[in-house]
Amino acid sequence: MKVKFENPHGAITEEIEARFETFVEGVNEKVAKHYAEQFPTLAPEHVVVSPNGRTYWKLIKEKKENPASGQRFVYGFVRKADGAIFKAANWNAPFTKGPTAIRGYVTDESNGMDAAKVHGIIYAR
Repeated sequence: MKVKFENPHGAITEEIEARFETFVEGVNEKVAKHYAEQFPTLAPEHVVVSPNGRTYWKLIKEKKENPASGQRFVYGFVRKADGAIFKAANWNAPFTKGPTAIRGYVTDESNGMDAAKVHGIIYAR
């Protein structure tokens, strides 16, 4: 049985994709600001979107100047169907267990930025 997810804000697919792109830009701004203020001598990091995945967009944080340095980790996941934001359970999957698995939506008033922290999606809600 296939589960159909619905966005609580009534957003359609095109709106979710546009808001997701804005969310990624906002996350990158937040990370860049943190590095500029706290670690001005270090190479900044940024978040990129993995092109794979049928159900989720995977957000990967890596060094901006040298992405091949091997320092990459999963920042979080966003479900394509409804824009739900999840923290990472591991490299391959989001944490989806329990009633508080969803940390926010890219379509909410803050564009999901309430769930985004410098080092990843907020741990607990």
